[in-house]
Amino acid sequence: MFRPRFASIKDLSEIRRLPRLGKIRLGVKLISQRTKQEFPRETEYFIVPPEVAKVYGDRPTALEVMFPINDREAVFPQAYKWYGAMRGLKCVGNGVQALRLREETREMEEIECNGHKCEHLVNGECQRIGHLMVILPRINMGGVYQIDVGSYHSIVDVNSGIDYVQALVGRFAMIPLRLCRVPKETHFGGQKQIHYTLQLYFDADIEVVNELRRNTETILSSTRNLVLPPPEFVDQDGVLVEFEDEVKESSAGEVVESKVPLPDSSKKVEVKEERKEAEVHNNEDEDRPKITRQQIEAIKRLAERRGVSANFDFLKGLSYEMGSRIISAMQKKDVSLHSLQKEFGDVIDETPF
Repeated sequence: MFRPRFASIKDLSEIRRLPRLGKIRLGVKLISQRTKQEFPRETEYFIVPPEVAKVYGDRPTALEVMFPINDREAVFPQAYKWYGAMRGLKCVGNGVQALRLREETREMEEIECNGHKCEHLVNGECQRIGHLMVILPRINMGGVYQIDVGSYHSIVDVNSGIDYVQALVGRFAMIPLRLCRVPKETHFGGQKQIHYTLQLYFDADIEVVNELRRNTETILSSTRNLVLPPPEFVDQDGVLVEFEDEVKESSAGEVVESKVPLPDSSKKVEVKEERKEAEVHNNEDEDRPKITRQQIEAIKRLAERRGVSANFDFLKGLSYEMGSRIISAMQKKDVSLHSLQKEFGDVIDETPF
């Protein structure tokens, strides 16, 4: 059989690129009706595309994931990034060096990167960002989903999970893992807050680890030429929610307090109900989302640190919104039984604090 001599190109024809199947988000975009300004708000669950929701539900807090290749810089690239008004990249750095756009020449020049001390990071223009690329094996093995991560703790914890699996097995590519939203108490400006960071879990005993080790050489060889799509940071399709109340934000862009619950929707919606009406609807509608396990654990930890003892069984019957309100109240320095009773009425009165 005749074979043409020149039928492939070195360093090109052997490359196999995986497509991006979609994005998974860690929050929603809010629009203040008063200022008309857009800003992000964290959720304690993943915001997932419809095909993922069919398997995991609308508000999953854990996803089964795999990494397609054994290259940490490809599956979780991280950098400081500053985008211009038109979403063009103006500066990208690693905390030591950076490439910054010169407006005069429209070329990137190398400069010193000040990292977390950069004036543009303080002003909210520069962002610390990681792009997590994962396969969802229960959804589709034919491509990756992208998750944009900006939390310091999430970046550290995901890096730690990847390195730990690498140390155990000799690779992290094609290893079944769980990616979870985990409540973590953080401190900013002297104020305690609960944020829902990302953590990787490796559910395997020594027999499973040994079996995975035996396949390491084969997996690394078969995935060596796979290339992932470049990160897509422009997020024009994010979930938009119109807020009637103003939301207090810290200088780091994190929401400190919010009075309006987020609706469960993948489209732009308006939240126009008064607070009391929303609360009554929450209590009467059995279809409203229930309190999550992560919320219950967060409440228990906050109560323990403040010396509050209780029978926490009553929490299981509460709504998701009520759980969020209790956490918010317990984060305040002046939290007390009296203040909780005043805020939540009959719910707390029936509880043996």
